[in-house]
Amino acid sequence: MSVSPSRKRARTESDGGGEEGGEPVAVAAGFEAPIFGARVVGQVTTLALEGEDGPLASLSLRGVAIDHAGGWYVTTKNSVLHVSAAGRVRTVATCEGGELFGLAISQNGSALFVSDLDAHKIRRVEVATGAVTAIVGSGGNGDADGVGDAAQFGEPRGLTISPDGSALFVAACGNHKIRRVEVATGAVTTLAGSGNDGDADGVGGVAEFCCPFGVTVSPDGSALFLTDYGNDKMRRVEVATGAVTTLAGGEEGGADGVGGAAHFNGARGLAISPDGSALFVADTFNNKIRRVEVATGAVTTLAGSGASGSADGVGGAAQFNYPMALAISADGSTLSVCAMGGLRQVCVAAPPPPPSFAPLVVPPSTFSADMANTWGDATLPTGLVTFLVGDDEERIEHVSKCVLCVRSVFFRTMFGIGMKERDAAVVTVRKTDLATFTALVRYLLTDQLDLGEEEGGRAQRALDLRQLAQMYQVPRLELLCAQALQESVAPATAVPLLEAAHTMGDGRLLAQCRRFVADHAAEVRASGGVEQLCDLGVAKGLLGDALDQVAELKKGATRAAAA
Repeated sequence: MSVSPSRKRARTESDGGGEEGGEPVAVAAGFEAPIFGARVVGQVTTLALEGEDGPLASLSLRGVAIDHAGGWYVTTKNSVLHVSAAGRVRTVATCEGGELFGLAISQNGSALFVSDLDAHKIRRVEVATGAVTAIVGSGGNGDADGVGDAAQFGEPRGLTISPDGSALFVAACGNHKIRRVEVATGAVTTLAGSGNDGDADGVGGVAEFCCPFGVTVSPDGSALFLTDYGNDKMRRVEVATGAVTTLAGGEEGGADGVGGAAHFNGARGLAISPDGSALFVADTFNNKIRRVEVATGAVTTLAGSGASGSADGVGGAAQFNYPMALAISADGSTLSVCAMGGLRQVCVAAPPPPPSFAPLVVPPSTFSADMANTWGDATLPTGLVTFLVGDDEERIEHVSKCVLCVRSVFFRTMFGIGMKERDAAVVTVRKTDLATFTALVRYLLTDQLDLGEEEGGRAQRALDLRQLAQMYQVPRLELLCAQALQESVAPATAVPLLEAAHTMGDGRLLAQCRRFVADHAAEVRASGGVEQLCDLGVAKGLLGDALDQVAELKKGATRAAAA
C-alpha cells in the first residue's frame, strides 16, 4: 500500500544525513517515543561526528552541556564546539593558550560559561559571536574571594549554573573548595571547603574535599552534588548553609552498594535527572557509568564492562575509554558522555509504550428511517442529478437528489431552497476520483460500504472515502471507514497507515498503528513498509536516532520523485 500523494505533507528535500535545509529534522508530533531503534535502559551508542572537512575519527573532549535544540556544546583543550543532533561539528570559539574544561549554558542559551584550568579563570562565551571574556579570576593560582579579577581560583574543573541562572558553582580542584560566582556582578565567595586536602563532612570551612571535580545542582537549586575525585566519594552541599555530607563511596574500587559500601575509582563527571531523584556519574578509571539514588545513596552500574574500549552495547556489554563529563537531555532519557575518542550516548529511561485505544463503536444504520423521511417533505428537491467527477469529469448519472438530502447534511444544504444547485441537472465535483465518489453515492443510496476487492487497495479506498465522509457530513460512513482501516492494519500497511493517520490527525488510528508496529516490528520491516515513508519527521520518530536509516529513506524518496 502507498498513501496517495495528495495526503502527504509537503517537505523539503536535502542531501541526506537526516536533516532538511541544513537543520535537524524534527521528530513529528506524536512520535517523540520511537519504535524502530527504540533503546533500552543502559544501551550505549556512539554519535558519528562530522567536521567541516569530513568525518572526525575522534575528539579529545573535556566538558559537555546540552543546548536547547537537541544538540550539545563541548570543550576541547582550547576550543568550544557545537555538535548538532546529527553529529555535525562546528567551532563556536577558541581560546589559545588556555586549557578549557567544565561547561555550563545560560538559561536562554545565549552564553556559555567555561572553566579555564591553566589560567585559573572562568570565561564567558557569547554563542552568537564567539566572543570570549574572562568574568572572574586574576590568573594566579589562589583561593581569594573577591569580585572579578580580584578573585582567585586554583585549577577550576567542573561548573554548573543555578536553575534561575543567577549563580555559577565551581569545583576548584586545586583549592579543594566549592566556589560561588554571581553572574551579574562577578562576586566570588567560598561555599564550602577548608582548602585542606581531606574528607571531613561539616559546614562551610569545616568541610574538606580532595580535588572536587564534577558538580551539578538539584532542580530546585537547593543542593549541589559533586564528585570528590581524590576521596572516591559523592558529596552533597546545601546551597543555603554550605553543609557538606557524604552520599556514597569512600574507597577506591568498583563495587555497587549503598552509601559507604559502594566504591568509585577517580569519578569525574556528574549529572542529575530532571526530577532530582538520581545522579549519573562518569566513573573514569572504572570505565563505567554509575547511577546513585539521591534519597538512599544506593549505587548501581548503568553501563560499562570495566574494560577500556569503545564497543557499543547494553549494560556490561558496552565499553568506555575514560569517561570524563556528562550531560543529561531535558526529558531525562539520555546521557551524553564525553570519553576519549568522542561523544557517547547512554539510555537512562526507556521510552513509554504507545498508548492503548478504546474500541470503535459504529451506531446502527439509520437507512430505513432516512428513507421514511423522503415522504411528505415539501422542502426536499425532486429530480435527478448527474455528477462530473475529478479532472476528467467522469459521470455518475441519475442520482436522486431527495435521497441524497435525507442521507447527508451537506447535500441537504447544497440542494436546499434558494440554492442554485437545487434545480441543477449537473454538478461538478473536484478533488476526488470516480471510484471513491461512486462508493460515497452507493453508500448513501443503498447503505452498502464498497471498498473494492484488492487487499492493499481497500485501505487506500477507506482513507479516501473517509475523507469524503467527513466533507459530506456522513458520520456513520466515516466510522465504518475508520473501522475498516483498523481491520486493514497489517505488516505491509501499518507504516503507511500510521503516516496517513499522522497527516490526518487521527489519534486513534495512529495509536493502533504504533502499537502494531511495536508488537510486530520484525514483520513490518520485512514487509518493506518502512521504505514507503515520505514524512521524514515520522521516519525519525519511528527510527529513533538511526539517522543513517532516515537518510536512506530520503534518498529513496528522492529517487522515486525523480523517476
